[in-house]
Amino acid sequence: MKILITNDDGIDSPFLKPLAETFAKSHHVTVVAPIDEQSWIGKAMSRRGTVELLTRSDFPCSAYSLSGTPSDCVNIALAHLCPSRPDLVVSGINIGHNAGLSFIASSGTIGGALEASLQNIPAIAASMYLDPEAFHAVSQRSQELSRELQAHLDHATRILEIFASTFIEDQNPKYGQVHSLNFPNRSLDQASIRKARAARTLSSSLFERDGDQFNFAYKPLETLDDDDCPTDRNLVHQGQITHTIIDYSSIDQKSCE
Repeated sequence: MKILITNDDGIDSPFLKPLAETFAKSHHVTVVAPIDEQSWIGKAMSRRGTVELLTRSDFPCSAYSLSGTPSDCVNIALAHLCPSRPDLVVSGINIGHNAGLSFIASSGTIGGALEASLQNIPAIAASMYLDPEAFHAVSQRSQELSRELQAHLDHATRILEIFASTFIEDQNPKYGQVHSLNFPNRSLDQASIRKARAARTLSSSLFERDGDQFNFAYKPLETLDDDDCPTDRNLVHQGQITHTIIDYSSIDQKSCE
């Protein structure tokens, strides 16, 4: 397959190159990712200003960074950088899960996949749950990945490649759909891919005030779901790989009935 890979953690994310390396063994891959982190940006696009392009030579495939958002990366790649229209767009693997509606609506990883799906290209968004200490270390690039986390990541990329290889045939993805996978933070040998609905999460204040300024300060989200009804958040925390279909094409379709 011809596959475009992007992310929202930036071209130098330690989760990006291993994914590209795994996919490039069996597919024709192009990587186009933001030059720096673009988390919590959703499907924003750079309407004003100029998006700058840099070519990267340290990937096992054609690779570029752009000074824009994940959606910019996909939009520009499809029109200008991919040698031909890709069969599939993969966005991720995100540092941290994108489980629950608050994360889904905010995620640049989901946003990049959504841009592809709105151009009628099958799209997968992939993310990995990490405990707070590991998340901080990885997201701040403060140290190399531990041997255990690197092995865990490599295992996740292999599972994702297998899923992607049969994705179009098995899942029959449609216009406006993003198929979101969330990997757990522990042994994938014991995990299975489980269909799950998105948790209903409360999007409360994420800013702290300092005089007349406000600084982003993440706080754990609350949920409105009954614990007896498994959701993407429940299952990924239990060590399962979740698969949630985010179907933007079905929004308000009842009004046409």
